[in-house]
Amino acid sequence: MTARPASDAPPQVDLEEVGPTVVIDPLQMSLSGVVNAILEVGRQRKALLDQLRAALLSGNVPEALGFARHLCGLAA
Repeated sequence: MTARPASDAPPQVDLEEVGPTVVIDPLQMSLSGVVNAILEVGRQRKALLDQLRAALLSGNVPEALGFARHLCGLAA
């Protein structure tokens, strides 16, 4: 058997110097994406509810109906 040249040798690493390795589970990554999407939808719906409330308080019924339709998924 012949010795490998020094340039092909793996680098020497002091594990105490590097620290712990963080392993990210792909399922956890996709789950966080889903959670972020759900939170964004919630923020958008809350904004629409705030606009609906403001329209109702100001007496603007046509605008309030438009926000209500949008919240229900109907065409405005």
